[in-house]
Amino acid sequence: MDTRAFKDLYRKVWNTRVKDFPVSSLSCLLHGFLAAYSMVRVFPWLEDSYVSRWKIHERIREIANVLSLQLGSTSISVEERVGHVADLMDSYLTYSDMDILNKALDEACEILRALENGDKTVETCRTPEMCRMLCSCYYFMNEEKYLEFAWHIIHEWEEEKFTINVEKGWRKNRAVDFYYNIVGSNRNTDENTLFLDKMIVEQEPDDLCTLALQFDILSAREYEEMNLNS
Repeated sequence: MDTRAFKDLYRKVWNTRVKDFPVSSLSCLLHGFLAAYSMVRVFPWLEDSYVSRWKIHERIREIANVLSLQLGSTSISVEERVGHVADLMDSYLTYSDMDILNKALDEACEILRALENGDKTVETCRTPEMCRMLCSCYYFMNEEKYLEFAWHIIHEWEEEKFTINVEKGWRKNRAVDFYYNIVGSNRNTDENTLFLDKMIVEQEPDDLCTLALQFDILSAREYEEMNLNS
């Protein structure tokens, strides 16, 4: 996708209200705007194309508030709870909202206690979001065991056959990238990641979930290319 096409996609996402997106797509939406925030922070002249950094900041806060409210629901699954906590920790790194972070950390501590006490429901949650949450807990708490838990999950994925499900593959890719960033090591881009890029570019976003996923992936790639070319 060229830059002009990406700008068209960005405008389409920006002009769609957060409340119109399904909750299941808010993680993608959040990370797309986190990448956009990073772009205009590093390259301020991009505000003409992607609106001001502070407006993006407010959009991120709006999404984070929705996710935070979701944590108060008793009907969400462990996987959903873990995902919301991981996303709220990611959003803190951009806008430093201590109320959001403290709520996410409280939820994370409950999940970690259940994990360490052998709660089967939590133990079987081997999702990319669990991996990201564990890495964030290491970042905030400096407990090596959380990185070890995260690596065990990643190692299990390496033994799986590659799936062509774009969303599942991208979520795993994000988690592995996050792990390597936390440990301060570089990760080589593999063919699977490039294949995911090609697939998502070729998809026509016919619903808001697909639109958010495409926005997420291509925002990340746009930011990476800008850094490589700067």
